[in-house]
Amino acid sequence: MKRLSAVALFVLCVSTAAAQEPDPAPDKEAEWLRRPSPADLMAVYPTAALERGLGGKAIIGCKVSLQGALFDCEVLAEEPQGMGFGQAALALTPQLQMKPALRDGQPVIGSLRMPIEFKAGGPPTGSFLRNAAIGSPFRRSFIGQPIWSAAPTYDEAVAVYPERAAEKRVGGSATIKCELTEERGLRRCTTISESPRGYGFAKAARTLSDRFLLAPVAEEVDLEGVETQYRVVFDPAMLDPARRIVGRPDWRSLPSPGDVGGAYPAKALDEGVSGARVSMDCLVGAGGQVEDCRVLSETPAGYGFGEAARALAPHFRLSVWTEEGLPTMGGRVTSPMRYEAPSPPAAP
Repeated sequence: MKRLSAVALFVLCVSTAAAQEPDPAPDKEAEWLRRPSPADLMAVYPTAALERGLGGKAIIGCKVSLQGALFDCEVLAEEPQGMGFGQAALALTPQLQMKPALRDGQPVIGSLRMPIEFKAGGPPTGSFLRNAAIGSPFRRSFIGQPIWSAAPTYDEAVAVYPERAAEKRVGGSATIKCELTEERGLRRCTTISESPRGYGFAKAARTLSDRFLLAPVAEEVDLEGVETQYRVVFDPAMLDPARRIVGRPDWRSLPSPGDVGGAYPAKALDEGVSGARVSMDCLVGAGGQVEDCRVLSETPAGYGFGEAARALAPHFRLSVWTEEGLPTMGGRVTSPMRYEAPSPPAAP
């Protein structure tokens, strides 16, 4: 019993690869390849605001991936409040493309602060009203940031890499808009954006549409006629069989404190070891579950922290498709983990 109560004090911290944090001082900031057009803005214009003829503004902050995609975006400000302009701005992000920030001539993770203005125009018509995101208080007919329960695997994405682009080691991306079926699949897909043009990235991305399946939504939501979008990034590094890049992992589930306590090495606990660091490399399997985990390092050694971390693997699950537009299933992910005990409470 003494051991169990002590274990409960320990916390497991899991972080993603260090390379995914914004570089504090890149030599060259990220640059725009494709900004939002007036048509893009109108396609996500909040329905209630459009019906009332209201304009608005939003400021969003994002990270820029090594491939120039926006991810980890958040609403920093919006005006007027409560009209959905912030969420509308977020729905635009999969359609936008940038050149990544550079340091010493190599791409690094960058950051971006982007103001977006929605100008009220003429009377709303037809397709312009089909734009509010699921979860907003407005008409639900466009899902700008979908969560997928199924998506293409790493090998499936590599298999459709355009041949000419692969030969020249050219990277690219495309954003595809589709209609949802009642079974949460995709149909009637069209291209929203493609960069660079002329290599077939959009065509390749559209061939993957039948592999996506939207995660279940509330039963009362009618998906008939609802549109959504997905982004596919083609990185030349994907063509190297020895590399399995998955971008920034998005953890859907992690071990609970009870799971961590149950796997804490007894020897470390008995000897009062209050913290440890472990780095694991794992294969991402079906549904985003991690498997085939290998311990890369553990500090301090000799207490069994590496094996304890491996025992927690069934409790980890990633998204099946990253926000940047990269597959995860079939890729490998490195997870730095840290066990630590919280600081004792301050004396009164």
